Amino acid sequence: MPVLKCTQKLIKALGKNADKIFSKPDNKPDTSVLGNWTAHLVRFARIRFVLFVNDKTLLTIFIHLVPKEKLILRFQQALFMELLRLKIPSNKATEETLKFLDFTLERNTDRSMASYINQVTFEYQYLLAAHIEEHDNFEIQPAQELVNETPHIKREQAFPDDYVRELFGIEKQPYPQKKE
Repeated sequence: MPVLKCTQKLIKALGKNADKIFSKPDNKPDTSVLGNWTAHLVRFARIRFVLFVNDKTLLTIFIHLVPKEKLILRFQQALFMELLRLKIPSNKATEETLKFLDFTLERNTDRSMASYINQVTFEYQYLLAAHIEEHDNFEIQPAQELVNETPHIKREQAFPDDYVRELFGIEKQPYPQKKE
């Protein structure tokens, strides 16, 4: 069973609902391709969101916190949509997403990941504010795509989206050339 390591802010925000949302730990091995995730509470424009960061690839998923009881379901839906955007075949995306029906909840103790999450949180806040200013509407998807296409030097594989494609056996996608 995959593990979701939560920051103290998120655990506090979940409150008593955490027991209802997350499964009790079991000894089943994690068979997912992506593995464990770390989650953090992010506030933007008085709205609470959850930032999920994959521990292996640094792929991010950004969703609303409320309603808390459906957090895992919304995470699965957002993960499925992101895998499809990355051109992962729908059968593989479905299979991977179903492995995240249940998470074991743990407290995040990895300071390196906490530092990285703070950096990505700033990126999301900046990109969301810029999108609102430019388009006069609030959309998470464009910001999520930009963050996942941005190289991050924390890992050997710098581009989260390319690393996910590689894990699923998909060839690296060429980046579109700018027309001059």
